[in-house]
Amino acid sequence: MTSTRSITLRLMAGAMAVSPLCLAILFHTGIRSTPLSIEAPDKPSLAFHQYAVDLRKIHPTAEAHATFIFQNRGSEPIQITAMEPSCGCLTPLLQGDHNKFIPAGEHGRVVVRMQPANSTVGPHEYTVNVKYTDSKPREVPLTMKLEIPATMLTVSPPALIVYHPEGSEPTPYDFTITDGRGKRFEITGISINSELVETAIGETSRTPTGNFQQTVRVNIAGNLPPVRTQVLLRIQTDDPDIPELRVPMMLQGQIPDTESDSDHGLDHEHQHSK
Repeated sequence: MTSTRSITLRLMAGAMAVSPLCLAILFHTGIRSTPLSIEAPDKPSLAFHQYAVDLRKIHPTAEAHATFIFQNRGSEPIQITAMEPSCGCLTPLLQGDHNKFIPAGEHGRVVVRMQPANSTVGPHEYTVNVKYTDSKPREVPLTMKLEIPATMLTVSPPALIVYHPEGSEPTPYDFTITDGRGKRFEITGISINSELVETAIGETSRTPTGNFQQTVRVNIAGNLPPVRTQVLLRIQTDDPDIPELRVPMMLQGQIPDTESDSDHGLDHEHQHSK
């Protein structure tokens, strides 16, 4: 009798211990669950096949370029609003049949051109920030890497910025072209797209290491217009690999008071103010 009673008490205790768990299960399964709603962010419409191009060590050449192919994977047309290079030695170009407006599903390409002679020897990394709009303004960086060899023609400085306050005198300046291969070259001609600058071919010399050099002198007018004037100096050579060197210049006269000093200039290595 005692044994039977003991078994009964143990069963009742076990049932009481299990009851809270059973009630919890019944309680939770008896309530209808509400799915959690999370709004996924809009995917960018502009997708590039690759976002970085490494040209490695380039051969002596007048121009290097990288091509970035893209597609509008959205359901609406997009508009490319700007392409901002990290250096004035870069020229980004949008190519394709649709110009700046890219219909849904269509392809296009951005070609980034670069003048190796306007940069220092060694590895370089440049970017072009492509800005566009689909459902909202967006931007995507494209990267171009390369290494510039020492054995090629280079021009120094690679660019020039000149600011002339009112009453300035004309400013002369020399560009130096150096052949790192140690062989003789000759400048055969100069052209410039502005009457504000006069040009002349200078003398040939040699560096202490034996490399040939030649200068090009520019004479910049004292009275410059108050707006920014972009000028391109083209230097022709007898080198078959680099027949032309291009040097960008930005000229500006008296800056209006409403324009801040930080709002003018090119992203280059040299600036001259008189």
